Amino acid sequence: MRIIITLFILLLYFNLTKIKKVTLKIPTDFYPKNLYQKESFFIQKEYNWYISIPKINLNNIPIKDGISDDILENYVGHFPNSSFLKGNVCLAAHNNGFSNNYFSNINMLDVNDKIYYYYFNIEKIYTVKSINIIDENNFSALDIDNNDKLTLITCVSNSPHQRLCVEAICEE
Repeated sequence: MRIIITLFILLLYFNLTKIKKVTLKIPTDFYPKNLYQKESFFIQKEYNWYISIPKINLNNIPIKDGISDDILENYVGHFPNSSFLKGNVCLAAHNNGFSNNYFSNINMLDVNDKIYYYYFNIEKIYTVKSINIIDENNFSALDIDNNDKLTLITCVSNSPHQRLCVEAICEE
């Protein structure tokens, strides 16, 4: 009886080792695109989220959620409590003194300049409406807003207690 059990186990073992492992690969376009349009279905993919500002030669700069030092070192940061698509989308970046100073020239923007925001195959075009210097403790520009707008924040050179705030309205 032991011999039969041993032979059965060996036979089972050798048959199992010959079975090929199957890896399930889901194509990137598996999910319907309209799911990506819902903020509740947010998945972080840097290559699907970026900003371009032609006037200052800022092209396809990746955005990442958060404004910590390690994020701002390599990305334009997204204020975590702001909107991703509808409402007030708030972004921040360095303007000098770091390896990536993406907002170094936003002070050169003028009213009516265009900003292109891309979020999961959705492109939104914003028009600059105001450029202001605000106090570092003034967070009113980051407030939730029902209007589709984009708010860009960066430091003001040689003024550590001030911030440059660019607000742009969606053209849609």
